[in-house]
Amino acid sequence: MVIIDFGRKSMKSARLLLLASALLAALGCAAGASAAEPTCISAGCHETLLKAKVVHAAAEGCDACHESVATPHPQKGKKTFKLGQPVAALCATCHDAFKKAHVHAPVKDGDCATCHNPHSSNEPKLLTSPVKDLCGACHADHTEFKVVHGPVSAGECTICHTPHESAAKGLLLKPSPGLCFGCHSDVEQGLKKKVVHAAVEGGCTSCHNPHGSAFPKLVAKAGAGVCYDCHSGIEDELKKATSPHAPVNSPKGCASCHSPHASDAAKLLPASEKVLCLGCHKAVLTKAMTVLHGPVAKDQCTPCHKPHGSPNAHLLVKSFSAEPYLPYTDTAYELCFGCHNRDLLRFPDTSFATKFRDGERNLHFLHVNNKLKGRNCKLCHAVHGADNASLIAASVPFGQWSLPIKFVKSEDGGSCAPGCHRPFTYARKGTASKPEPAPAPAPKKK
Repeated sequence: MVIIDFGRKSMKSARLLLLASALLAALGCAAGASAAEPTCISAGCHETLLKAKVVHAAAEGCDACHESVATPHPQKGKKTFKLGQPVAALCATCHDAFKKAHVHAPVKDGDCATCHNPHSSNEPKLLTSPVKDLCGACHADHTEFKVVHGPVSAGECTICHTPHESAAKGLLLKPSPGLCFGCHSDVEQGLKKKVVHAAVEGGCTSCHNPHGSAFPKLVAKAGAGVCYDCHSGIEDELKKATSPHAPVNSPKGCASCHSPHASDAAKLLPASEKVLCLGCHKAVLTKAMTVLHGPVAKDQCTPCHKPHGSPNAHLLVKSFSAEPYLPYTDTAYELCFGCHNRDLLRFPDTSFATKFRDGERNLHFLHVNNKLKGRNCKLCHAVHGADNASLIAASVPFGQWSLPIKFVKSEDGGSCAPGCHRPFTYARKGTASKPEPAPAPAPKKK
């Protein structure tokens, strides 16, 4: 038999036990009576009361807690003993009262016997049943989940909670996130990075259910749902989007592109925008591209693409037609003119609005500002990178044909010989160039 003394007022308990023994001796029921005399735990009485593995020290002398109200004992249909005091007060004679801000409801109500057997038990701390079953009897809604937090699954509720009182809400051993870091030290280390998710400051339960969830990582909602609780603007944006970014609707959701806790990059990205995007879009840039589009050169993709969803194709931030030819309007190519000055298309002749001119003849105007058949910017320019100045592409898709441009830069202009016309040259300080004459046909052999 294991005897555990939970009393904190040992001298007082000793006096109570001596008094109990004396009283029991007078009644003929004392635990220390001779073998010939009956006792409280004699056969036919309470013989199994103290036979469990863990015995309450106070139970060794029954009158430490019980007092006689009638003799002889027992009497059929009549209680001849009662508790000396209400349960809470009785327990407090040995165990210090609880005074912290948050007290477990059974303790507050003085129902110690809800969780503890006052005599003996096969469970530690004289519990009436294993911790998992005991807590689950009242908190069943905290235990039944598809994905269960490790301590809950193991029935180790006291890894996170104190059973009696706490200075922290929820009877936690310490407030979150400090409590969580006791196991998740890798997350704590990660929070030393430059950018920390604001939700972490509200505690881990801002995003995670501490007991269990229907979803991986104990998140409260599926996919991006948990993120939308704070980022409702992005949710609204996606509802209007005809072109959502695929990772948003993937099983990982937002965590496909964002670190949920902390990062050294802006927006909680695990890497710079360009590096992150190229992780999926590997063919966008090649080693041959010695000239990069301005935003790309700055490791940025979001000046042109929305990262979550867009009403425009290819997640573009503004409209841009995919048609190779279309009538020009002052609202066409809205994407490009979010950065570039539209004046380069407004004047048939200019000395300043564009470098693509022959003398003062504006060749941008000539190619694009056509109300019947204007050329799309993409017919000459590569949008991400090229091996020519001004992002002039080596070739561009044109239906099923890869249309060559054959651009050659000169000190004062350049030349091109695309599949759509004969070779032309232009010079900003010269005069308008004429097409090179077609070579004379070779004489026929006689």
